[in-house]
Amino acid sequence: MTDVFDLDAYVAEHRKVPYRFRYGGQDFALPHAQDTDWRVMEVADQGDVEAIQTLFRRGLGPEQWERFDELPQPAGAMGELFRRWQAHSGTKPGESPASPGSSESTAGPSTRRSAGTTRARRSVKP
Repeated sequence: MTDVFDLDAYVAEHRKVPYRFRYGGQDFALPHAQDTDWRVMEVADQGDVEAIQTLFRRGLGPEQWERFDELPQPAGAMGELFRRWQAHSGTKPGESPASPGSSESTAGPSTRRSAGTTRARRSVKP
């Protein structure tokens, strides 16, 4: 019989410390970036505001989101919250935790196709 990878158990065992913050006199907690939906994280990581809002809404959950959504959300403050959450999670802008690592280059050296040089063309009169 083949062993079955239990993804539920993996997720439960590898859950990271959430990012806690206070705003409007209330406490909130966002999950660690590695515990967020990678489909949204990839887009948010590129600075897409709608994707960042989706990450916050999903990460905070219905109860926290309802409280958070009632507060003013100045762009600068929300951008800083996103950057600090990324720092807490050990990621930098453009470096999604769901992104694969860089792979080795597959490009080879270029091959010269012609021994000729580029010269100015002379116009030929008929």
